[in-house]
Amino acid sequence: MANITQQIPDFLGGVSTQPDDQKALGQVRDIVNGYLDPTFGLVKRNGFEWKSNLGSNTATTYASGHWFYYRFDASEAFVGVIKNQTVKMWNVSTGAEKTISNQTGQAYLNGNINDFHVVSRLDQILIVNKTIAVTTTGTTPGSSFTTVASVADLPAASSNSGAYYKVSNTSAAEDDYYVKSNGTTWVESAQPNITLGYTASTLPHRIRRDSSGNFTFETCPYTNRLVGDLTTNPNASFTGKKISHLFFSNNRLGLLSDENVIMSQPDDFFNFFSVSAQVQSDADPIDLSCVSLRPVKLSAALPVTQGIVLFSRQQQFMLFSDTGVLTPSQSVIKSISNYEIDESIPPVDMGSSIVFVNKTADYCRTLGMVTQGQNANPVVSDIGKQVTQYIPNTVDALFSNTQNSFIGLYDQSARKAYFYRNYVEGQELLMRGWYSWELPGDIQFMETDNDEMFAVTKQGTQLTLLTSQLNTIPTGTQVSSGSIKESNPSFDFIADPKATSNYATGKRYVNDETRIYIPFEIIPSLTPIAVQDAASGSSFSGFFQNCTTGTDSEGDYFAILGKDFSDLDWLIGYKLNFKVDMPNLYFMIQNKSDVSAFLSIHRIKFSLGLSAMCSFKVTPLNQPEVVLNATTIQTNQYKYDRVPINDLVLFTVPILQKNNGFDLQIFSDTPYIVSLSSAQWEGKYSSQNYRRA
Repeated sequence: MANITQQIPDFLGGVSTQPDDQKALGQVRDIVNGYLDPTFGLVKRNGFEWKSNLGSNTATTYASGHWFYYRFDASEAFVGVIKNQTVKMWNVSTGAEKTISNQTGQAYLNGNINDFHVVSRLDQILIVNKTIAVTTTGTTPGSSFTTVASVADLPAASSNSGAYYKVSNTSAAEDDYYVKSNGTTWVESAQPNITLGYTASTLPHRIRRDSSGNFTFETCPYTNRLVGDLTTNPNASFTGKKISHLFFSNNRLGLLSDENVIMSQPDDFFNFFSVSAQVQSDADPIDLSCVSLRPVKLSAALPVTQGIVLFSRQQQFMLFSDTGVLTPSQSVIKSISNYEIDESIPPVDMGSSIVFVNKTADYCRTLGMVTQGQNANPVVSDIGKQVTQYIPNTVDALFSNTQNSFIGLYDQSARKAYFYRNYVEGQELLMRGWYSWELPGDIQFMETDNDEMFAVTKQGTQLTLLTSQLNTIPTGTQVSSGSIKESNPSFDFIADPKATSNYATGKRYVNDETRIYIPFEIIPSLTPIAVQDAASGSSFSGFFQNCTTGTDSEGDYFAILGKDFSDLDWLIGYKLNFKVDMPNLYFMIQNKSDVSAFLSIHRIKFSLGLSAMCSFKVTPLNQPEVVLNATTIQTNQYKYDRVPINDLVLFTVPILQKNNGFDLQIFSDTPYIVSLSSAQWEGKYSSQNYRRA
């Protein structure tokens, strides 16, 4: 037998549900509350900061509501919900509810979670109810008209003020047009007494932000038919049908209805009629149908460099123009692929690819699509192949972050979210992997914006707004409520104490315990924690205490038993449990596991970068588990006013077992960051290959 060692260069391969001997170096059995970072490795995720409770008893009011995110500018962003024929919005920075006035057209907001689609642009948020068919309304002005063969046959406009004439040109109806005298000249008009336009109450509505920052919910100002007739300027193909999706592209508002794509006039989002009946203009709306051998009902659209990718349940299309500018005369639709998609979960843009999902009877499959151009089929790959059956088929939402190249999936009835992240440098894929988060309540909504994550969670009868920073670099050595991101504290529901009627500081000492009053409901299933805050000159920043919970006349509280700590500043929240389940180790030869060899693991050396404290649990077969605590605190060096984070620590875990004779788990529940950079195992190896003489 030979002494042997092998390096695990990183843990950026994420989770793999494949057998351990099929896993690549750096892949593990499970990651809970981790984050894959190409610079710092596999790190413990940052905690979620509590922003506000979304009203009283809103968990019941807005359960299964349709949530959305809206950013107006760098300083203003909101989460909103549609439920019970109303719409609500809250500022993500302050947690304050934003008043939405008027609320006319509330009947349009009657529906369930999957009945709506929301899209925003600049100062307005558009909402479509996918269950409502578009109708027409009213009639064009005038009651009669006179027909002439050509424009040369028109009488003097000055003596026919208000009169309507039809210029027939030829026997074909396609070149007819109408004019009306304004007393001075003939002006192109619509045929008198035909359908005027669309019923605004059956078309998408909007939330409009005015210059004062106030919001109004209202119908949109749709333009009526101004020229032509039902032949030369027909109603859009969504007439009498339901609208399934909204999007913006080429400075047009796009709508999907059955197999049709309808796009407004450019710079005029609510105008779906032609500019003139006499000639087709590049400024006219676009109205095209997807041609297929099978029935097509479009459900989603995503603009890409080459055009617009259109999705139906079993087929995908590309809407494009050879010039790159979509116009009525130059736009075409081409079928590009035939993959099945879950229509209730819209695809998302991941930056370098489009991600969509479909579901089997047992799990959810995730697919990545890279478009190759207008005349080439896209490349589609199963990005979840290494985690088959990892993502349950109950997930009902998908979101993405293009800046950090990841997607997330979650189920509104569960606490767990699933993530996939990759990192590409040039043409080289340097990182890709799956991991999961457990949030402190059932996830109602998650979204990201640059380096910030937003979540709405449900706990009992309470809905809460939470935010977290994706940036994993601690920029300071203190925990501070004034700059809570400095040390990236790793616990959830991070909040300052709640002031009460009698205790403005939110703290008091009574019955041998320091009571810290909390601004949210007690969550019995989670472990409360209080962390020393550097505010007001506190000298114990980062020092933490486990707490009990209780309720008195002042409200719900966390309690620290024993000494009076009410004169100190605290941040409160719930413990965040980080966990990594390591696989069985195999000696790798040319990236393949040697499964026939005898391998004994003596020890594993873990490299920890930017870490505080974590633990290693070794469970040998048929033997008691052993827990080893790794700390970055150096003897006689730890200061109470500093978070105990070091840049590099090497920690050795003794094993002394066969490679498949033990389980190893890495975990942490302290409010500090953990970073797993790499590892190296040492052991005895004997090949089972025999050589014939």
